[in-house]
Amino acid sequence: MGNFELRSYRQKDLGQIVAGWNQSLLYDPVSEERFFQQVVMDDNFDRELALSLVKDGRIIGFCLGVKRKYPYLTRGLEPDRGWISIMYVLPEYRKQGYGQILLDEVEKRLKECRTKEITLCAYSPNYFTPGIDINYEAALSFFEKNEYAKTGDAVSMQRSLFTYSVPSHTLQKMEDFQKKGWKFCSYSNEYMDEVLDFTKKEFDAGWVRNILQALRKKEAEDTILLAVDEKNQVVGYCMRKIDGNDARFGPIGVKEDLRSSGIGGILFDLQMREMQKRGICYAYFLWTHGDAMRFYERHGMSTYRTYRLYRKKI
Repeated sequence: MGNFELRSYRQKDLGQIVAGWNQSLLYDPVSEERFFQQVVMDDNFDRELALSLVKDGRIIGFCLGVKRKYPYLTRGLEPDRGWISIMYVLPEYRKQGYGQILLDEVEKRLKECRTKEITLCAYSPNYFTPGIDINYEAALSFFEKNEYAKTGDAVSMQRSLFTYSVPSHTLQKMEDFQKKGWKFCSYSNEYMDEVLDFTKKEFDAGWVRNILQALRKKEAEDTILLAVDEKNQVVGYCMRKIDGNDARFGPIGVKEDLRSSGIGGILFDLQMREMQKRGICYAYFLWTHGDAMRFYERHGMSTYRTYRLYRKKI
């Protein structure tokens, strides 16, 4: 194995880290600017948990550990939890023990931060993937050998909008709701309190954050659609562009006791149409699973990536 060095993140290493990332993680290329914004500028970034493995003056591996320093909305600090967001070893240095060295050190440092459980990849809000792509077979085997337990599967999905049109059954359902005094409309500030209260009650803190970001960027009117009942209460919504990409769909949510009523399908189809009107010819999102996957399949979306989700008690 020879001499090597484990080195905490240095800004002057950014170019070499990103170059190694793109050589190693073939399905997840990243630019230097995206790495800087999503990793280094993250509020919880800790250079002592972002380790490079250096051999012969060259960075041959990198592992990004994360521990919250600041509360994440209603989730708080999640004090027992840590993440390994990204890890790689250059192809020519694999199966020589370098990956184990990197992992052991980052796990050790996370444990010293009082972490009791490590989640792979799915660090909110700045994750790159929700889990390990099943095409990274060596990575799946490596983490399983290191006692990471599979907790589920997830998929990324997409659809073309080149020939899209709102289905007739959606138009009929929407008309039925409208006859009862409902409306499906773009976001406007008169609904700000209702939308935020609705998402806080029904969904995850990250969903609230997405809406707040859209409001700050003055994009909410263009990216958020609402379902409003006859009492003028928000009972469903969907949005897009949560990461700045016009084509990224989601999240979408409906009041719990109204799910399976067709409201979600109406919102989905209307959002596809609004995207198409704006010249956006493609819709995608990064992950879902279970019943939600079947919902999207019924609406013409197909899987383009599959992941395994892992956690480990330490």
